[in-house]
Amino acid sequence: MFIPDDSFKAKILQELEEGEKSISTLHRTLTEQGHKVHRLVLTGYLKAMEEMGILSSREFPPSKVYSISIAADKDIYETVMEISMRTELIPESQRSEIILYFFQKLFKRPVFQSELARAGLASPPESSAMDLSGEERLELKRTLAKRGVKLPMKEQAYFLKDVSFDKEYEVILQLALLNKFKASSLALDTKQTKLGV
Repeated sequence: MFIPDDSFKAKILQELEEGEKSISTLHRTLTEQGHKVHRLVLTGYLKAMEEMGILSSREFPPSKVYSISIAADKDIYETVMEISMRTELIPESQRSEIILYFFQKLFKRPVFQSELARAGLASPPESSAMDLSGEERLELKRTLAKRGVKLPMKEQAYFLKDVSFDKEYEVILQLALLNKFKASSLALDTKQTKLGV
């Protein structure tokens, strides 16, 4: 039985970023890429994504074509999650560290567990993430609360020390900007090269 996951959703969105596609075209492309999914299951999955507001569809007899909904703007957490999952430039074995590093560098502060969860991480990277001490964490929460960000009092914040993923940070930032402004076609060599990690 086929059970779709976040990488499958990201793959569908990646295909639809190129433009609207019919169910048959999507099924053929996904099958060629190794996603063995029955056409009826894919149809149901696309319909569910449409009901969630992620996709929109229109009748194009004899087919139905899907596209990314204009209202489906993703927040920064979901955007980073999708980019890190779909690009081969981010090694899966280091994905959680890279995501934590990305937000730590972008926000210039430790990252809370709920933020990591919104970016698709169930837990922080065990090997390298450090917990913020209680007093520092409370001070950070007070500062964020003044800016309108509410966090549970006992929620932990994490940071990486003596680690650098600057190349990966730049790749994620570049792809996020290119995707946001639909400018991917203007950039040369964004996804073809692998990082030397």
